[in-house]
Amino acid sequence: MNSKTENLTNGTPSVEMEFSRMYQEMERSHIKPLWLDEARILPRSPEPRAVPWLWKWLQIYRLASRAGDLVTIERGGDRRALGLSNPGLNGQPYATPTLWAAIQWLNGHEIEPAHRHSAQAVRFMIKGKAYSTVQGDKIELERGDFALNPPMAWHDHGSENDDPAIWMDGLDIPLNNYLNATFFEEASKDRQDITAILDGSVLKYGAGSLRPAWEEPVQKYSPMSAYKWAATERALTNLAKVDASPFDDAALEYTNPHTGRSVMDTIAAWIQLLRPGTHTKAHRQVNSSVYHVFEGRGATVIGGVRFDWEEGDIFAIPSWAYHEHINGSSTERAILFSIQDTPVMKALGKYREEAVSTNNGYQKVTNVFDAGAPGNT
Repeated sequence: MNSKTENLTNGTPSVEMEFSRMYQEMERSHIKPLWLDEARILPRSPEPRAVPWLWKWLQIYRLASRAGDLVTIERGGDRRALGLSNPGLNGQPYATPTLWAAIQWLNGHEIEPAHRHSAQAVRFMIKGKAYSTVQGDKIELERGDFALNPPMAWHDHGSENDDPAIWMDGLDIPLNNYLNATFFEEASKDRQDITAILDGSVLKYGAGSLRPAWEEPVQKYSPMSAYKWAATERALTNLAKVDASPFDDAALEYTNPHTGRSVMDTIAAWIQLLRPGTHTKAHRQVNSSVYHVFEGRGATVIGGVRFDWEEGDIFAIPSWAYHEHINGSSTERAILFSIQDTPVMKALGKYREEAVSTNNGYQKVTNVFDAGAPGNT
């Protein structure tokens, strides 16, 4: 209890009795006095429950592979996905309070039946080949491709290959559930009818800033169902030759090419290249993010703790946590894919950003992350 609260409650016995009676009546009436709860409900800065965390690819892959052997699509509820659960969220299957992230495993020649939901979704291909059909637009996906799934759009996934396919899912399920805005519907058949030529939206709109002259710009969601890795890598490599952010090095956001907006109302997606020898400056933002290491190895310092990562690893950065990225290699690049809840924060006027102002812009490293160490479980 702070001194302000004590001044409001301490007094003569008769005053204390009046306070007690008032609080009892408030409790019975489901009323909470601000002066007793102000520090908890109005903290001076964000106090996220999510913690910085890193999931190792070798463990993820081992468990996903085993699930591929044991769990049928029917038993898995039509999707064989392993959600990443942040230890700070009391067992909830969420990577951050607003983002659900998972690794999805699809065996060769499997079909994940068509359904739709109000949750907004994106996926990033990590290994193998698969297809995704969204509203009748069938797209072939391979390593590095980024695919979109707008809310309430019918979608099914499948494989026409012998080998399994693996991708990272990103959805706004926690936010959707918090807002009591969840809808889910199964289709009457597993596979949608294909209404466009193969890779139709990529062929039509894949030039980015160019669009068919007779069409108005597509405003709400990106007209492309997928962003192919070859074009993404080319843009990323070109950017790294001419410019970079002091906090993220060469970073690109996937956007709606007709509007420049984030690909989803609630999710932004980035791809960034850390050039050899790069050590970015530290900053913090009012947003949370989940990163997948697509290529290379390095480290990210989050809140003074160093998280060493390598290809395939996934790590979460909570809101308002200082972070900086390191590529210690003198010859090899590192590439990170990430999903972030920035569009929500900006739309609601909550977004803020702040750089470290001491130690030449870097954090002091106080610890190295170990998932098995005391305090990290």
